[in-house]
Amino acid sequence: MEKLRDIKGIVEVVDYSMYYLVALILLLFAAIITIVWFLRKPKKRKKPTNAEIALQNLKNIDYKDSKDIAYSFSLNIPFFTNEENSKEIKELLEKLENYKYKKEIPDMDKELKKSVKKIIERLK
Repeated sequence: MEKLRDIKGIVEVVDYSMYYLVALILLLFAAIITIVWFLRKPKKRKKPTNAEIALQNLKNIDYKDSKDIAYSFSLNIPFFTNEENSKEIKELLEKLENYKYKKEIPDMDKELKKSVKKIIERLK
């Protein structure tokens, strides 16, 4: 029995599993936060183009006021002028000149109002 040795002293075993667990939890938490942030990121609102604003202005013309019709139409229609309708629009703008730049103006002719409405309805 002399060769038999007694119980040895306590040997410290280094265990990093707790550190790995905490690191994994932190990494998953950061990943979840990043994913949520990208998904909930406010989308940039598309700024309306000048043509869209002009179309809205044309559709909101007050047809009771001749001067409003003349000015709004003259300011906003150039965004929609192309080769197909340029002649028609040019003639219409010449007719509308009588309703601009004056203090007192007569009521607009019904046919002229109709042609303005017709052109506006054809726009997209």
